[in-house]
Amino acid sequence: MTHSKDRREAKRISYLCEVECEGDGIARTATRINDISMTGAFIDSMAVYSPGTRITLRFRVKDLPIETTAEVRYSIPQMGMGVQFLDLKPRHLAALESLIENKPLVLPPGDEPEPDTVQSNAPDLLRGNFAIVSMFDIIQMIENNKLGGSLSVKSPAAIGEIFFNDGQIVGAQSGAGSGINALKSFLDITEGSFEFKRSDADYSRTIEAISNMSLMLDLLRVKDEEAALSQQ
Repeated sequence: MTHSKDRREAKRISYLCEVECEGDGIARTATRINDISMTGAFIDSMAVYSPGTRITLRFRVKDLPIETTAEVRYSIPQMGMGVQFLDLKPRHLAALESLIENKPLVLPPGDEPEPDTVQSNAPDLLRGNFAIVSMFDIIQMIENNKLGGSLSVKSPAAIGEIFFNDGQIVGAQSGAGSGINALKSFLDITEGSFEFKRSDADYSRTIEAISNMSLMLDLLRVKDEEAALSQQ
């Protein structure tokens, strides 16, 4: 197949990051990049576009915002699509090379973004659904980008919010519950929608943890233990 040849032509690495997809007649959707190369990427998505479709992508590499037109080269229903970048700027290519080859980022002379460009281009609002991205992946995206804000969740399992300071979970609210008990109610979510809103304000800390992933894994273990005890 054509896309197999394309994938061999450029070094490709695993790289998880949030990406916005938008195009003519295509509503803006938030999902994630799964792997990436200098020439393209694979985007995880339950909803895919036909080969030949052109879309605008917005994502970040090395804290550098990248916006580029891309063409869908192939798609796999309910899994995702491979896209080819069409108009990357020199600084975007430098950031990708730095990431893929694991070397320091050196931007081309005269092509450095203004100091406030990264902040102004960072998305203030991210929407999606759990059929495309898991709760763990969303939290990882927020942590990797060190974002502060609130993640609103609407699901048959739970409705509420998770609060972040600099990418770290510091609180949660679900119904009448708060803190750790509220966060536990979001663990098993596999359907529904989410909306993340950035905020520069610090939220009050009601949850203490070394890292988000260790916190979530500990809560899963506790929940499994509680379920086992309830069956005895």
